[in-house]
Amino acid sequence: MTENLPIDDRVKKAWDQLHAVEAAVQRAEEELHGTTVTTRSADQKVVLTVGAQGEITAIEFPGNGHRTMSGAELSASVLDAARRARAEMARQVMETFDPLAGMLSGGPGAERLEVDWNKIFGPALEGFDEPGESAAMSRLRDEIDEE
Repeated sequence: MTENLPIDDRVKKAWDQLHAVEAAVQRAEEELHGTTVTTRSADQKVVLTVGAQGEITAIEFPGNGHRTMSGAELSASVLDAARRARAEMARQVMETFDPLAGMLSGGPGAERLEVDWNKIFGPALEGFDEPGESAAMSRLRDEIDEE
């Protein structure tokens, strides 16, 4: 038990744990650097790519189907594709950083540090009820609903 260790040993153990977490965070950041996610809008008329921070890096209009759309329809398709891509990127970030929450928990019997992903990502985590929804997004929504 950590409580029975001399204070110097407990401080050293805490510093070692902090350094391990810092190294893990750096590895996670490096893993995500340059990561992109590409998705299609529900109507398949817009393909949109976002970077690791949710920034839009590319928009494509395959098949020129956008030419027959009104401005409002095209705007809705672009926003839908962006929302989908950002949600998928948020999921990837969560999968990458979630194990670090366990590393931050202090010692035996300590509760796992809970990260409020909704507070961090906000609306980017809103799920989809559409037939083409990814299994990962479905699991994510189920986990959020269970809390």
